[in-house]
Amino acid sequence: MRKRKITALLLAGLMAGMTLTGCGSSGGADSTTGAGTTAADAAGDTSAAAETDGVGGMSPDASVEGQSLEGTVKIGVTDAEPVEGGTLVISMPSSPLTLDPVDYTTVYESHVMSNVMETLFTWNEDYTDVEPWLATDYTVSDDGLSYTVNLRDDVYFQDGQYVQGRKMTAEDVKYSLERSKEESATDRVCRDFFDYVEVVSDTQVIIHMTAPAGPFISELAEIGTAIVPKEEVEGWGDDFASHIVGTGPFTLEEIVTDEHVVLAKNENYWGTKPHVDGIEFRIVSDSNQAINAVETGEVDIAMYLQGEAIQRAKDAGLLYQTASSAITYIRFNLQNGPTADPKVRQALTMAVDIDAMVPGIYQYGEATRAYQPLTAYSWAYNASYNDLVPSYDPEGAKALLAEAGYPDGFTMSLYIGSTTYRERMAQMLQYYWGEIGVTLDIHSSAMAEWSATVPDSWQDDVVNSYGVSWNSDPDPYGFVDKFFNTQTIHASSNAGGYTDEEMDKLLVEGFSLTDQEERKAIYDQIMEKVMNEYTGIYYAYECRNWAVSPKVHDARLRADNQVLVATSFNNVWLEP
Repeated sequence: MRKRKITALLLAGLMAGMTLTGCGSSGGADSTTGAGTTAADAAGDTSAAAETDGVGGMSPDASVEGQSLEGTVKIGVTDAEPVEGGTLVISMPSSPLTLDPVDYTTVYESHVMSNVMETLFTWNEDYTDVEPWLATDYTVSDDGLSYTVNLRDDVYFQDGQYVQGRKMTAEDVKYSLERSKEESATDRVCRDFFDYVEVVSDTQVIIHMTAPAGPFISELAEIGTAIVPKEEVEGWGDDFASHIVGTGPFTLEEIVTDEHVVLAKNENYWGTKPHVDGIEFRIVSDSNQAINAVETGEVDIAMYLQGEAIQRAKDAGLLYQTASSAITYIRFNLQNGPTADPKVRQALTMAVDIDAMVPGIYQYGEATRAYQPLTAYSWAYNASYNDLVPSYDPEGAKALLAEAGYPDGFTMSLYIGSTTYRERMAQMLQYYWGEIGVTLDIHSSAMAEWSATVPDSWQDDVVNSYGVSWNSDPDPYGFVDKFFNTQTIHASSNAGGYTDEEMDKLLVEGFSLTDQEERKAIYDQIMEKVMNEYTGIYYAYECRNWAVSPKVHDARLRADNQVLVATSFNNVWLEP
């Protein structure tokens, strides 16, 4: 871990060149934008994405102070007749670690998995809602304790070592969901509420719950709940992770670690038949090399662009961007040290010019301003609560500090991962808070060390704050329950130590309701309460940044950053 300070003079120089920017789309007149999308990120050395794991979506009317958030960006949508054939080459900066749905932890893996395997439900084009996929429809009992799910009867598994094009049945659903409950590295099926699956017939199951769970159906759209054949999982054992078989539009052909993953068209696919013959995920760790590869035609889509490569892609007319659902933020120690006082937290928030800080951190327009501890892509997002974030007022901040008993300020610590974006943020906070008499010690480290230091740091008055990025799908559960539930007090998501009996009751009520409008009313109460408690500074939605060759048609860039090649709403094809 390294500890460092920078001078106000250096910070002032950093800020002098700021221009207000945000996520947008470019790269051609045929690009259009829709409303809403989100997901997990794992960009590289200069992004916080590697800190997060998850998926997400956006409300069509979500906006930030009049600035509409970009949603799904449509790429290369024309009236031209699609061309069949070719291999879609996509670069990403790191190899997948494992492709088994119960073990995967990064989005690099999910890009591959989502084209080979499928789930009962899926997110729609705008990433605003889930819709049936391998399921045809479902009903929920009045008490919320059982879901009757009807299944498609025309779905077949790909050919593997132990199954040869066998039809998918209800037994596969039972096996896959119960396996996810018992074996997943993280909870992907509301495991404390999901009980078991009852097979009624080959095309119908009843999913039994121990208690109602509002987010349950959206959880079934997560690739960790993909439906897989038992024969392949048990036949391969641990090696299934490198020999996955599913029901998707592509089959896994080859994995060469740190080089590429190759997929081939599934000729027996039940859904939209892919136009391309295959996909190659090529590992290119350097963004500038990825841009070079797009310009020379070696790569069709370069994902996870960073730094100056974003400007290079923009200058070349290849750049597409959309805001992610991940929220980047600073959280305060709510139990010990000066920040245990809400007046101090309010003062620290008032002392920061967030509108200037965001473009100062993201100098290539890689982020959009955020306000709340809930993604603006969520159906529960209420833009009116943005007004509860105090305006920039350093003099008012000084007065609040004096009222709280700190007229001469104090010294506090900030713990961050050692990435360019986090370090710029910390330097700016050091400057802003220095202006009100607060000395900030910056502790920057690799994420492994950060993860070992920050959880439970609320018990110590040394760790007064920490910075990170968090991502989930559009259901508010993935954000507010993780941030503010007493049960998460020992996790990194609630390292500030938030605990409140009233909040716990509201969170339980919001989780246990299955009617979305009723849930939204509860989450309105939750957000109003937490916004008035100044738990942190929730300042940015970091962008998804792609460089895309002009020969790519009918692609989609969503806030969840998933590679959507052959779906119900798009089918990528390549111009010769």
